[in-house]
Amino acid sequence: MQYLTSTRFYGVLLLLVIFTIITLITTASENPASTVEERYQQALDLYYQGEFYQSLDLMATIIRDNPVNDRIRFDLTYLLRESGRFPEAINHLTHLVNTNPNQEAYRNALLATSYLAGNYYQVLAIKSPKDSVEASFWKGLAAYDLGVYVLAKDHLARVVELSSFHPLAYYYLGLINLAEKDFAQAKTNLTRALTQDPNLFVARYDLARAYLGLGDYKAAYNRLKQAERASPNNPQIQMDLQNLLAAHPQLLVEEEKAAATHRETAAAPRAVPLEGDPTGITTVRIGLAEQVETLWAKTGGAFKLTTASGKVALSGNPQTILKFTFNSKGRIRVYDETKKLLLDTSEAVLLSYSDPQATTLLFEMEYGRGYFWAGQATRAYRGAIQLLPFPAGMTIVNHVTMEEYLYAVVPSEMPSSWPAAALQAQAIAARTYAFANLGSYNRRGFDLMGSVASQAYNGVTSENSAVRRAVDATRGQILTYNDKPISAFYSANSGGYSAVPPATWNFNPPYLQAVPDKLVDAHDGLPAPAALADWVAKRIPSYSSNPKYSARSAYRWQVVVPRIEIERRLQSRANLGQITAIVTVGRASCGRVDHVLVQGTEGQLRISGDSIRSSLGGLRSNLFVVAPKMGSDGLPEYFIFTGAGFGHGVGMDQSGAAGMAADGYSSQAILEHYYPGTTITTLY
Repeated sequence: MQYLTSTRFYGVLLLLVIFTIITLITTASENPASTVEERYQQALDLYYQGEFYQSLDLMATIIRDNPVNDRIRFDLTYLLRESGRFPEAINHLTHLVNTNPNQEAYRNALLATSYLAGNYYQVLAIKSPKDSVEASFWKGLAAYDLGVYVLAKDHLARVVELSSFHPLAYYYLGLINLAEKDFAQAKTNLTRALTQDPNLFVARYDLARAYLGLGDYKAAYNRLKQAERASPNNPQIQMDLQNLLAAHPQLLVEEEKAAATHRETAAAPRAVPLEGDPTGITTVRIGLAEQVETLWAKTGGAFKLTTASGKVALSGNPQTILKFTFNSKGRIRVYDETKKLLLDTSEAVLLSYSDPQATTLLFEMEYGRGYFWAGQATRAYRGAIQLLPFPAGMTIVNHVTMEEYLYAVVPSEMPSSWPAAALQAQAIAARTYAFANLGSYNRRGFDLMGSVASQAYNGVTSENSAVRRAVDATRGQILTYNDKPISAFYSANSGGYSAVPPATWNFNPPYLQAVPDKLVDAHDGLPAPAALADWVAKRIPSYSSNPKYSARSAYRWQVVVPRIEIERRLQSRANLGQITAIVTVGRASCGRVDHVLVQGTEGQLRISGDSIRSSLGGLRSNLFVVAPKMGSDGLPEYFIFTGAGFGHGVGMDQSGAAGMAADGYSSQAILEHYYPGTTITTLY
């Protein structure tokens, strides 16, 4: 009896299962499009949520079940290419080209993917119009890799004939010139590449090679130093520098002599006094440098040097050269230009003036290490200069009033020739950022960094009357939300679409949202992989793209980064072995990358937020797509990044602000656009 009951139960259950399956099949057949779209949307959600491979697998399943859906197939090819699955990507793209022979986007994608896979003959065999920049570029690179330089030069010359702005075409022309030992032409083409896109840092080393070939050793030395700053710890660059100095030791002698002459002849400038009564204005401490062993300075007025205990240890006249050193015992020593010891102390020291117009020259200040803008400069600063002893070296701190600080910040962050409304918006945003972040680096002895880690601060020489008028016109004004200073982030160029704060910031206030440029349509949902790749490659008209206020390579850019460069930058963080793939595992709704997964022969590493840019070679922004270029050994030779914008993209777009100002928008309207819901409040 129990057996019969059980049999009936399972029989009924089986009928229910069959009925459910039939119902699902019937429903799907009645409305197949909506089912495909729902699954496709699920795949996009997975892609943005960081489930890259699940998204790829789901798209592949959709295409297997719906082979006529070209749109989803095209998206799938981008994920396959990013993950290094080139044969599958090429099969899909070949199908798309064969069924849509007039669709240029499919043909260009097939050309690019075939080249990146190392199928050079296939690239050259693909038929394409002679007036196609894309086709000529990829064919030129294929011929270059095959060593057929005459053909490569023909194709790449066609690229720059059709499009005078093409940094990578000039770069590869320069590489061909180097291979042919035509060093003069290599110098010309590599200089053009770097002029059009300074972020193409690999060209710096090759330009140094061109100067070496020309026998211009001083220029080669300077270029190698620039390359080393942009690519720290690069053994090839360091070895070439050592070899060059060993063969030509006079280069170092001449450099040291020129530095000494510069210290003698340079004069600390006089600062324009702060407008109005300074009473009530906050003083800020700006960290200019850390872990310093030697610092040369020149005084701009009658000065005194005071120790932390309040003792005036030294005083002197204007234009006095001082050398500060730090030794292994943690002591600061001060010398004059004749190497006479003036002070030896374990305390912090403060260099100050009674004259409010006096400035201090600081020589050979390094900045931007690891990025293309890295360099060294002599800078003059208002206020007092403090030297703090720490175990790793001296920390150099500038004490200055908030408004005087802004006199230098605004032109360091935005060209002073830009419209007044943009300069005023920048002054308010910079002041707000400073107040909201005071004390952020207390443990390190200062309030804010003097670099883009906080706000760029290049000193007095960047000031001018237009900037001072903008700062004075907005004195004490900050942006508030709920009566508190906002985190007024801003960046050089959003690429036409500002961003929400990266997930790693754990911070998402209502006044910092993804905002399209005034001239750009908002994204309709999450941009699909193919659409996103197209969006970051095209120079979409916007206020951000105005050529008066935006370098072309800041708005849209494409760079190659060697695999070994990324391996060097990550070697202290993880044992990856040789990198096999870089995939994006999470994007914000505006398309910016939140996380990347770097996979190697020995392990993998997940990188998040702002560190993505520095880790992957000093990229301009996180708004990019990436693909590997495979080498003959089956490993990526380099990665090619195609992206939009310059900076994190959160808050005000400086280029966009200038474009809006030129079109008649006020500073208040600009700030309302980029920081919706905020209020301008006057503190003093």
